Amino acid sequence: MLDYTGGCLYPWRTVMPFKFFILTLGCQMNKSDSERLATALQQQGGVLTSEAEAEVLVVNACSVRQTAMDRVHNALTRWQKRQHNNQKMLTVLTGCVLPQDKQFFAERFDLVIGIGEWQQLVTTLQERFGNDTTAASNLLQTEVNDYLTTTPQYQSQFSAYVPISTGCNKFCTYCAVPYTRGREWSRPAEQVLTEIKQLATKGWKEIILLGQTVNSYQPANRSSFSKTNPYADPFAALLWEINNVAGLDRVFFTAPHPNNITDEQIDALKLPVLVNFLHLPVQAGDDEVLRRMNRPYTAEAYTKLVDRIYQTKPDIALATDIIVGFSGETEAQFQHTVELYKRCQFDIAYSAKYSTRAGTVADRKFADNVSQEEKKRRWWMLHDLMEQITLAKNQRYLNKTVSVLVDSYKNGVCAGNSREMKRVEFAGTADRVGKVVAVKISEPLCWVLRGGVVQA
Repeated sequence: MLDYTGGCLYPWRTVMPFKFFILTLGCQMNKSDSERLATALQQQGGVLTSEAEAEVLVVNACSVRQTAMDRVHNALTRWQKRQHNNQKMLTVLTGCVLPQDKQFFAERFDLVIGIGEWQQLVTTLQERFGNDTTAASNLLQTEVNDYLTTTPQYQSQFSAYVPISTGCNKFCTYCAVPYTRGREWSRPAEQVLTEIKQLATKGWKEIILLGQTVNSYQPANRSSFSKTNPYADPFAALLWEINNVAGLDRVFFTAPHPNNITDEQIDALKLPVLVNFLHLPVQAGDDEVLRRMNRPYTAEAYTKLVDRIYQTKPDIALATDIIVGFSGETEAQFQHTVELYKRCQFDIAYSAKYSTRAGTVADRKFADNVSQEEKKRRWWMLHDLMEQITLAKNQRYLNKTVSVLVDSYKNGVCAGNSREMKRVEFAGTADRVGKVVAVKISEPLCWVLRGGVVQA
């Protein structure tokens, strides 16, 4: 059997086909990692299929939340029942997995590997499915030492994740990421720009830049940046370069850290290709809680930063992350978060009820002493406040025309996101998916804006 990979034919490479399935349990970075892992598996003769039909079953998981580890256990239980009838079946665990979780699952999965440690997987596949040869192994070894150079199997034909960095140096006390992904590392700018240019040439409309603290981007050199680039800040400079890539409709990034936001990054928000949206995690609105979280800014510093952003882009949509019920959070401290929320007027907040995570500083140093009932109450208070503010802010879109990248169609209704990341619905046909259309809003609700297509 000949193997066709990435536009090159390797007649010397013999592979035994196998079916694989990847279960992704994590953030957008995990999803992007799975897209690259799919390429590596296909290079070894793999064919992507459903969970029920797969012989190679991979979980790409994130240890940041215990719920994800619980789902890993549930998936493995399903798969082990099938292994009794298929001796070649291979179960694999990879992703942002804490050492203690790797140890726990080591005897339960056939293979437990870190992110990008795919050579162990390749060797196992060669042994189990008869894949050949040494040349193929050497080829893949070269590619996966830096797994981000592997061309992904993009899940969408118009929107693509592009990681620009991986790892984190911030060490928030509640977070496991520095212990799962390691220290921060930035991809070379040339590599990032090459990937984006190729996507734009092939018709992709939307690029989503990823990094644990995406705006702390620090490439080893800036030689691939244009001499006319006006920014000294590396992340702002990268945004400027991407803005000049022909064919793109929109770019956004997640998630920046408030301490790394510079004046140049704020100025770069005005670049035409950037969406009119910023996701800026705050986590809490009380200084003492922020200190215990190791978020080295004050609530006042954060709100002043938001003021500067609104001054630069008055109509920008702002999102945030908030943890309620963090260790020792009092009612008065929670109310400071409520006050910050009102002042910042977020369009959306991704709120979470705090839960301890083994291996983090908070788990070792602080007691989880806010009751589940109280966490739930605080979560609902923020949720109700969010809906009130979001509904009020959305009224400004009444009779306004927004640009929508259509990503779904069902029963005569098209849906997609505006440049403000507002969900928009309108009557349409399936051929609109993947296209950018202008929609005039006639019904601005809390979580969806409804309207009709503006005919060109």
